[in-house]
Amino acid sequence: MLRIAIVALWGVVSALVLPVQHLRADSLSDAYLLPELFDIMAEEGRIAALSDPTVPQDAAGRAGWEGAVNRIYNAERMHDDFIGALDAALSPETRADALEFAQSDLGQRVLQLEVSARRALLSEEIEDSARMALDAARSAPDGSARAAALARARDRIAVNDLIELNVSLGLNTSLAYYRGMVDAGWMDGMAGADLLTLVWAQEQDIRDDVTDWAESYFLLAYQPLSAEDMQSYIDYAASPEGDAFNRAMFRAFDAVFVEISRSVGAAMAAQMQQDTL
Repeated sequence: MLRIAIVALWGVVSALVLPVQHLRADSLSDAYLLPELFDIMAEEGRIAALSDPTVPQDAAGRAGWEGAVNRIYNAERMHDDFIGALDAALSPETRADALEFAQSDLGQRVLQLEVSARRALLSEEIEDSARMALDAARSAPDGSARAAALARARDRIAVNDLIELNVSLGLNTSLAYYRGMVDAGWMDGMAGADLLTLVWAQEQDIRDDVTDWAESYFLLAYQPLSAEDMQSYIDYAASPEGDAFNRAMFRAFDAVFVEISRSVGAAMAAQMQQDTL
């Protein structure tokens, strides 16, 4: 399953640095730590693809698959494609508002916390620990610190409809994966309706995975924030400006990851065809 894509980057704003007409999506890249984020997401993708149990385990097959995966999950290309899609999705006002947040004190702290937590979750041990912390928070009594932290994380998720948007993204990327396989000559006889049925059957599993990952991720990322700072962040995320930026980010992520998933599907089909020769 594709890891949750959105980075949830909004909060209290401060002074503008550039006039609105001079702001472009690429001027947000460094402020939002996007090069580092795409390094992490590329590594997530490589880990997931290389751990697929259907991949041939012989040396030649493994080497071919690793080469294909490394070409597809190229962090620099992913970043550049995302910036192009984001530029098309953002209004000048939304760009300016987003940069205001990234340059605020709270914004800088939140961005670093989110990216640091995402990098930490590349470790299976830390991911397991984060899931155990989530289980503990879910079973914590009302009024406890753990229950309050989980409630804030869930509020953060709810204000931008992050579960539904990520489920939609997961379904789109799953469909693209299978279409890539079909286009490459695998899964002969599968029509569009068959693929939709196959993908829709995954909806509940995708929803459960997204929910668990999002809640554990936000619990981990926002531990250092005070309740007051977290509420300020949630309030801005719920604003029209924050929501507009969130949806623009999702449109850009969808454009990038749908194409990546199609490429992975095509590469998997080629690998499986080679293995049957």
